[in-house]
Amino acid sequence: MTCKTAWNRSAPWLFALTLTLGAPSARAQTEDKVAARVLFEEGKKLVKEGRYTEACAKLEGAAKAYNSAGILLNLADCYEKSGRTASAWTQFGEAAAVAKRTGRSVEGAEAARRLEQIQSKLTSLVVRVPTSVPDMAVVRDGIDVPQAAWGTAIPVDPGPHEIRAQAPGFEVWAQTVDVNGPGRTVSVEVPQLSRTPAVAGLAAAEPGKPPPSSAPRVPDEASPASHSRSTVLEWTLIGAGGAVGIAGMTLMLVEASRANSARENDDSAAYESTKTPYWIGVGGVIAGGAAVVTGIVLLAAGHGQSSSTGTIRVSPWAAATGGGLQAGGMF
Repeated sequence: MTCKTAWNRSAPWLFALTLTLGAPSARAQTEDKVAARVLFEEGKKLVKEGRYTEACAKLEGAAKAYNSAGILLNLADCYEKSGRTASAWTQFGEAAAVAKRTGRSVEGAEAARRLEQIQSKLTSLVVRVPTSVPDMAVVRDGIDVPQAAWGTAIPVDPGPHEIRAQAPGFEVWAQTVDVNGPGRTVSVEVPQLSRTPAVAGLAAAEPGKPPPSSAPRVPDEASPASHSRSTVLEWTLIGAGGAVGIAGMTLMLVEASRANSARENDDSAAYESTKTPYWIGVGGVIAGGAAVVTGIVLLAAGHGQSSSTGTIRVSPWAAATGGGLQAGGMF
């Protein structure tokens, strides 16, 4: 009985919470419908004026805001009027599917009729790849053509289309083909890709003999050019870091001494006053140590000795009676 009473009391709050959480989603859907309606009306007006490029852009925006069979039908019609037959064919098919899903029989019948009607107007493009190489990619107008579609006639809008083929270690091949004429199918054959000069040189190298290197010559360590890099920054970091670390350590020692005196005199106020300066000194030691470490690492990297001659480790240390830097390494 107690559980039933508690549920009855909480139920109105749960219902109110459900409405609150659902409100933003419903509001967003309403706003999308409003935007779709405005774009749809503007698109239809532009179609009547014969401004198909602008009209199709408006109708595309309307379809993105609210996907309905009516909007898709008008978009497909706009594509067809502008000569984009493949795009129109795709949208008529999408409109038929949406109409069937939403129970819009009139729009569905019209979409099916227009879809069948436009079939004979389609232009298609076949991309053939007789010889492929590993990791080869074929692209049409910037969009990947999946391997399953190689050799298959795919409807495309009339006009020029760029075909590109590329693969790691091979030269890029590209060709632009003009596809026009209702019901026409144009075929493009991708030739065997040529290896890039560097890869071709490696393939032509004699067995057991390293290929000639085209990389720039690295100067020897003994040459003056290898030591011409400025090290002002590194030494500035080391010098400034050392100064800050020493100052911090000095401040720590002074405040530690004051703290000891305050404890001996049982002066709690004086003891408390030493804490902030002491930790400032600790911060100085840490910051100075970090700067010194950074400078040393940069120097080691600049001379190419960080991995070949050894490892240097520098770290700050701090205690109640003092602090400093400690260094060590393997050579």
